[in-house]
Amino acid sequence: MSDFDFDLDHLDFDAAEQKTNAEQHKQQQAQLAELAELQDGGDDCAGGACKI
Repeated sequence: MSDFDFDLDHLDFDAAEQKTNAEQHKQQQAQLAELAELQDGGDDCAGGACKI
């Protein structure tokens, strides 16, 4: 068997799909959290410390 021959019977496509979906979900959650943080004022004065 050469290095380029693949035995597709031993690959777990379902597990790979689940792992990919979990990673994409984690990335989406991080993006949503970042977006929420940017929309939460965005004036670098967290908690009203800069307001007079």
